[in-house]
Amino acid sequence: MTAQAGGASPLPAAQMSGVDNRTSLRRQMRAQRRALTIEERTRAARQIARVATRALLLRPAAHLGLYITHHAEADTQPLIEAARKRGCHLYLPVITDYRSARMRFVRYTDETKLVRNRYGIPEPIHGAATHISTRLLDVIFVPVVAVDARGWRIGSGAGFYDRCLHHLRYGRMWRRPKLIGLGYDFQRVPLIAAQPWDVPLDGLITEKGFYRFVPGRGTR
Repeated sequence: MTAQAGGASPLPAAQMSGVDNRTSLRRQMRAQRRALTIEERTRAARQIARVATRALLLRPAAHLGLYITHHAEADTQPLIEAARKRGCHLYLPVITDYRSARMRFVRYTDETKLVRNRYGIPEPIHGAATHISTRLLDVIFVPVVAVDARGWRIGSGAGFYDRCLHHLRYGRMWRRPKLIGLGYDFQRVPLIAAQPWDVPLDGLITEKGFYRFVPGRGTR
């Protein structure tokens, strides 16, 4: 199922004119996420897992980068459970250097012990876990605060994903993971002014469907 391009959240006039006010947009989107009821979040999380399955992103033996939901992000637990049932190999991000915003993906199984990092996000104890190069992952599911019709993303602002994935932006690679954002449909916005360090997404999954991004052209 592929969703259509319409229905993005309205933005202030300054944002529509191309002025990038990321702080204001983060505040707006986070407030909307917090306003969702538990029932709304649960329904959305289940639907996101269904959409990912129908989009054939959870292939058996696929290597998937995922994350544990933090604060009011779209819940990834149903997606994790669906991926495990289909025999996917799962990896979670682990912060290895806070000062330089570096992280790596390490193996995540039923037996993996998780600890909370300084942001309160559960992550594996990376010293005892197997890590994988991002180039060897088939799909990386990425948290979003907002995404525009071209696939440009606003994240939490810490820069961990941008630094970890920056090498995927330049040049062509015979093998690279698909970068798929996860979020609610209201997090879609018309325009985000891309920054030099931003890495565009290949697609976005929300409770409404799967939005694929075509470089330079937008959603299809």
